[in-house]
Amino acid sequence: MRPVAFGEALSSGTRLTLFSDDKPDRFVTVIKFWMDATSGVALALNTGVPSYQVDDEEGRTHLLIHLPIEEEDEHRWCLWRPDHAGFDSKSIFEGALVEE
Repeated sequence: MRPVAFGEALSSGTRLTLFSDDKPDRFVTVIKFWMDATSGVALALNTGVPSYQVDDEEGRTHLLIHLPIEEEDEHRWCLWRPDHAGFDSKSIFEGALVEE
């Protein structure tokens, strides 16, 4: 397993492990990848925001967004379900590993 690079285009079927020190790992499978230019402009990024449509281990579909942290060389992963109003602490992860 290796860390996912910022903006890495992962193909459909790729398995990811989302992790943080303060919560259990989450396992998701990539359905689709795209660079969201609209979110990139809204966040004042020079590029789009890497976004992934993923399925979790229970078959639910989520949007996984890979966000850079301003003024830091770090990134956060935000896992969002359309039936939820917004992000909460349970939906933010420190990193993602890809199975090779």
